[in-house]
Amino acid sequence: MSASQLQVAVYPTSWAGEITFEQLYVDLASYATNVMKRNGIQPHQLEECLQIGMMALWEQLAAQPDFIAEKTRRQAVFFILARCKISTIRDQEARYDRLEPLVAAEWHGNGDEYVITGLEHHRSETWAAWATHVDMRADIERIMHKLAARYVQSFKHLVALYFLTTEVSRKDAAVLAGMDSWRWYQRFVLPVQADLRYEFAQVFLEQHDYSQPTCDDPIVPAPTRRCPAYRSWREQYQRGHTSPAEALAVAYRDTPCIGAAIQAQINGVSYAAAAEAHGRNPLTFRKHMKRAARLLDVAYA
Repeated sequence: MSASQLQVAVYPTSWAGEITFEQLYVDLASYATNVMKRNGIQPHQLEECLQIGMMALWEQLAAQPDFIAEKTRRQAVFFILARCKISTIRDQEARYDRLEPLVAAEWHGNGDEYVITGLEHHRSETWAAWATHVDMRADIERIMHKLAARYVQSFKHLVALYFLTTEVSRKDAAVLAGMDSWRWYQRFVLPVQADLRYEFAQVFLEQHDYSQPTCDDPIVPAPTRRCPAYRSWREQYQRGHTSPAEALAVAYRDTPCIGAAIQAQINGVSYAAAAEAHGRNPLTFRKHMKRAARLLDVAYA
């Protein structure tokens, strides 16, 4: 079959007649990008979100060619926005700290950082900036080798390390580990995450003159993973420091669910008892109790 005999699929639209998907992409891309910006999608996320949303539109048109025949251009753009998977992208980004912003901020507007002169401006190092990158990469590789050697006998721990250092989803990693997602996360991911943070902290301490804070306050048990000087809001409240909790209760007195949950947390009432006392569904009131606990934590921080 010659190229002239090939037929390119066209799709009817309510604003531009029948057009190919390539033309549709050109027509909608700029509009969709502006809408994404207005909805809080960051510049470095725009391209990926646009591609994912456009792919979803293409799949829909492949199954239903007249899908946008009776839709407006605005409706087509919001279809793309609704399927751009920004929540998934943000969840992946929240799992680890990126090195790029730190490097970009340190190199910003400084041409000397790109050459091997040893005279870089506003830097504590006396060597070229590329050497800092080499050192950073060497530190990261050393930490990865150390942790891999530590967990070499435990496949589930190795999968947890893989999950924490890549963009693989928690669900897929749990399947690879052969466990229920929640149990695997609690038993394997959290300990590996603590080890990972500890190793990076040790590298930082090796390279910086950082004095450890001294504190005479009682040390909280290790499972809480808090600062040695940390006291829970409930402990502070029981010691007589009640003003933050009372102020929070007053601030949310006109918000029925959260206000009731804050008061229940202050009184030390269980989820079920608090829900019953305020005529709420125990299953849904539980989330309000958890939010109230977080608000009290912040109030006493």
